[in-house]
Amino acid sequence: MGSPEEMLIRMSQGYQLSQALYVAAKLGVADALVGGPLDAEDVAEAVGARAPELRRILRALVAAGVFAETDDGRIGLNEAAAALQSDAPAHTRDIVVNFGEEMYRSFGELLHTVRTGETAFEVVFGQPLFDYYGSHPEAEASGAARMTARSLPASRQLATSDLARGASTVVDIGGGLGTMTAALLAARPELRAVLYERPTMLPRARDFLAAQGVADRCDLVAGDFFASVPDGADLYLLKNVLHDWDDDRCRTILRNCRAAMSGTARLAIVELVLPERMTADPALVRPALLDLIMLAHAGGRERTETEFAHLLEEAGLRLERTSVLAAGPSVLEASVA
Repeated sequence: MGSPEEMLIRMSQGYQLSQALYVAAKLGVADALVGGPLDAEDVAEAVGARAPELRRILRALVAAGVFAETDDGRIGLNEAAAALQSDAPAHTRDIVVNFGEEMYRSFGELLHTVRTGETAFEVVFGQPLFDYYGSHPEAEASGAARMTARSLPASRQLATSDLARGASTVVDIGGGLGTMTAALLAARPELRAVLYERPTMLPRARDFLAAQGVADRCDLVAGDFFASVPDGADLYLLKNVLHDWDDDRCRTILRNCRAAMSGTARLAIVELVLPERMTADPALVRPALLDLIMLAHAGGRERTETEFAHLLEEAGLRLERTSVLAAGPSVLEASVA
């Protein structure tokens, strides 16, 4: 592990390595190497870059364990680099690319956020994240791709759980492309769904659900969950939604869910949950860093189970049970109080 000083320096240099990784992912270097190792010049020609500069990027990544260099100096894939291919099952490339663009620039103003309370993204880009998405479809597509990739493991686990027990209709509120919806519908042929999203997201969601073979059992509804939520469902899902918003806006969302729910309907919140007390634990780094993403990038926050319970209570809902998925997120199930 090295000395405390060495650990701190490694942490302070993290952005340098992350940007080198972003460059390789954005250029599609891993895809260019599918056929076998290549000279840096050939890689650069394939991805539209300059060979001397790209070689230096790849040299740093080889040292860090991404890509491999052969005895004759060519660059090839290793296990980590193969995970950066655009068709890799986990879609890690989408995550790396999204982390390296607007989010990276937002974190450059994290100090400003801590001093003023202003969300760093708004300082850099002049408007809140979701307003920005509305006028920048490429950024919205990148964000959706990242969220889809991050959601795949949890969605598959949720689909095989008893979450949808007794339900005939589920409303996925702010469900993005429909990753969770598609997994549930594939696992439960008797289930129907409503995907409730911003209008700009629905065309992409339609294509995604069609590709998953479940579009015929999912209605796409455009709307604003700060105004209302579709009624008539047995199960309502809020997956990675509440952490985007402050407490006041979360209360609005939850109250709209409560207004739409019958006395027997259930609400499931799927989020990473912070411990009541933080300790030095590698497993806690992911939720802690996600909390910083919300701080700098979206203006929201991660929460403890107690904080979720209070928000639910204020909205007329009651936390019934909490379970933790192997993929990391927790499922907080609530009913009408």
